[in-house]
Amino acid sequence: MKRTALLLTSCFLLAGCFLHSHSSRSDQPEQIIGIHLLSWTSDSLLVELGKTIPTLSDRGINTIFLEVDYNFEFQSHPGLRAGATLITREGAQRFAAICRQHGIRLIPQFQSLGHQSWAGTTFGLLTTYPEFDLTPGAFPGNEGIYCREWDPTNPRVNEIVFPLIDEIVEAFDADGIHVGMDEIFLLGHDESPSTRGKDPAVLFAQVVNELHDHFVKEQGLEMFMWGDRLIDGTVYPYGEYESSLNGTAPAVDMIPTDIVICDWHYEPMGEYASIPMFMNKGFRVLPSSWRKVSGVEAFARYSYSLEHPNMAGHLFTTWSRLDPERLVSYPPMLAGIRTIRSGRYYDVSYDLLSVSAEGQLTVDLTAARDDLAIHFSLDGSEPTCRSSSYEGPVTLTQSTLLSAVACQADTIVADVTQKRFTIHKGTGRPVTLTEPASPKYPAEQGASALVNGVTGSDSYADGQWVGAEGTGLEATIDLGAPTQISSVSVTTLNNRPNWVHQADRVEVSVSSDGQTFRLLGEVASPDVDDTLVAHSITFEPTTTHFVRIRIPSRLIPEGRSGAGNPAWLFVDEMVIE
Repeated sequence: MKRTALLLTSCFLLAGCFLHSHSSRSDQPEQIIGIHLLSWTSDSLLVELGKTIPTLSDRGINTIFLEVDYNFEFQSHPGLRAGATLITREGAQRFAAICRQHGIRLIPQFQSLGHQSWAGTTFGLLTTYPEFDLTPGAFPGNEGIYCREWDPTNPRVNEIVFPLIDEIVEAFDADGIHVGMDEIFLLGHDESPSTRGKDPAVLFAQVVNELHDHFVKEQGLEMFMWGDRLIDGTVYPYGEYESSLNGTAPAVDMIPTDIVICDWHYEPMGEYASIPMFMNKGFRVLPSSWRKVSGVEAFARYSYSLEHPNMAGHLFTTWSRLDPERLVSYPPMLAGIRTIRSGRYYDVSYDLLSVSAEGQLTVDLTAARDDLAIHFSLDGSEPTCRSSSYEGPVTLTQSTLLSAVACQADTIVADVTQKRFTIHKGTGRPVTLTEPASPKYPAEQGASALVNGVTGSDSYADGQWVGAEGTGLEATIDLGAPTQISSVSVTTLNNRPNWVHQADRVEVSVSSDGQTFRLLGEVASPDVDDTLVAHSITFEPTTTHFVRIRIPSRLIPEGRSGAGNPAWLFVDEMVIE
């Protein structure tokens, strides 16, 4: 994704320029500020898109990744055209000329190996050549799979596909190609006669290497690909989509390191450890975000704070065709560019080191660089470079709003960050789940995260939320001794586009022996649009040894994405008072 681009004259677009004493990048490739565009699939749509190019350039975009796939008027294999209204060679040339005129590098994308279907529709390659299907005859109507994939062991696939991509590259006069390669799940599958029992990593690397041989070694193009299948999800617990839990991750050590890895993550997190993993292996990395502004800002701050020569910039994705007015004012893009230009990448992060059974928390604060000083406050006031200096872990014995900022000398070089810690009668006490939590998005402390004093952020992947995939959740908390309580509150999460829905009912039961429970109270919660939803139950003071909190499963409501399917439930701090 990137090169001829508009020269971004403000040094604040380059990580490290804000703190002038660190890492000049004058000898590095220009930083990519890119946007990925989807569903601009005809000449007339490209004319419409072309009208946005001057404004996108003015906004700071210097690279466009245009996903073309089968939406091109192919001459080599006309039968694989996706429809009657397509991008022609002439239309591609006109659009590419507009991009060049405004200093924007244009990189076409063709989804390779995976994404050969969507929902019930199988795309032309596998309908025209059914022998290319990795799982032939299986999954009628594409039920039970994410997308169909082509068979990498069939040598005729490349004979058909490579000329298609060659035509696209030539038409757009591109010096790079994005080959996709994300969300591959069927290599080695039992329904795959040609790959059953084979190593998915070897198969995945084979496809990448064949693409690299053709487009990089033979044609001199720069190659980009999505990075999710190269991330070991057991080491970097992003979940089964943003990382690999199906054996492809070892391929990261089997492919050339001159490929640019587009590492996509959409939720706000304190760190994105796959970024340094890729960079330390020698890959240039292009962090890629989507629509959640807080996630865009967190990802940009983290990746730019690393000040690594292999950090290639930032890519904003859209994943739908936005009308021109919405595209040029796309909030995640504008917020991300502001964050990049600000140079304030060095936010202080918080790490909960320990939680005692007596409810004492020990919290470590970390700045993005060792030479930065941390200053903090415990009373909710905004810290400055004259506030208390952080010398070591902070011990908390009561509920606290901890605020911190990073300084260089007397200059603040980051935004103030805050974390609320809630100490209550259940803090640090043992927790037992009736059914295991989902392993796809594991909490860092397992079930103990429910009573560790920290409420999760608006990201279900931040390591604080305990998730249940369509099963509901039931947790029993051992208070250690008979304890008087009068209220329980629980927080659940809304992230509806990802099928994550708040609880609609919470029940609280108590027991003196941990065996026989009686219902103490319950609350029904109507759906609200808030991301974090608090559910509170109050009752007459009661003495109990064990508290059981039950949240039933629910189906996604009508009118929502995934309606009728079991909803994801994410639960955090169960506060007992």
